[in-house]
Amino acid sequence: MSFEPDAIRAAPSVPRGPHSLTLLGQIWFRPGLALRNVVNGPGWLWLLPMALAIALTLARVFAGAPLETAARAAELQAAHDAQLQEMPAEYRESLPPEELQAPSPAAALIVGPPLLAGLGGILLGWLVRAALLHVSSLALGGRQGFGSLYRASAWASFPLILRDAVQAAYMLITHELIRGPGLSGLLTAAGAGQTQGVASPVAVGSSPGVGSAIAGVVLGRIDLYTLWYLGLLTAAVVVAGRLPRGKAIVVVAIYALLSLATGLGGTLVLGMTGGF
Repeated sequence: MSFEPDAIRAAPSVPRGPHSLTLLGQIWFRPGLALRNVVNGPGWLWLLPMALAIALTLARVFAGAPLETAARAAELQAAHDAQLQEMPAEYRESLPPEELQAPSPAAALIVGPPLLAGLGGILLGWLVRAALLHVSSLALGGRQGFGSLYRASAWASFPLILRDAVQAAYMLITHELIRGPGLSGLLTAAGAGQTQGVASPVAVGSSPGVGSAIAGVVLGRIDLYTLWYLGLLTAAVVVAGRLPRGKAIVVVAIYALLSLATGLGGTLVLGMTGGF
């Protein structure tokens, strides 16, 4: 082997993948090509979707925080007013003005749970997702490495990242909270129909509280962004695991069912303990 300068200059250069900005365009318009480039690209490529996911999760949570605070304050005030109406009039009139106002909701309780859920879903959930996909793919004959599948599944999350961006923009522009995400808005429409004496097309089971919450979890996770995401995730398993499409669909279906089951877990526990 020659180490002369001329020989080094004449040696073929190692081909480089597309720029990360190019990948950002490809994932929307040529997702198969983008995922192949991600799988064959450098290991740090997972950082880009993660950084965007964290940024837009923060944007969504903090865009909704003042709206949620106002809604909670109104609910607390309504409940406080109802309690005051049950008091004797002479006692109620003797209360100082500050006693007529309900306490303000704690900001930590407004921002904390959705922020922890969102960041935990990214930092820990993405690892769990890649692990489930990796194990299921290997069981069906996949030959991928964990790192390549983690990168590909991270890039498959861009529809969910876009959803966070759209929701944050909606709340900032309309100054309204998003109620009934996904198809869970059908439950609200069904409840309105029942209130007016109209038969509801949505059955929620023998226990309305638990049944409605379970249906809300299931329907709330179904929207166009989710279907788009599952399609990209299937393509990621095909590319990274070198699996035929049919087996990749099985792998993603297993992941989706387990993901849904974990979401229902908290709902079922609250229902059995009377939390609704």
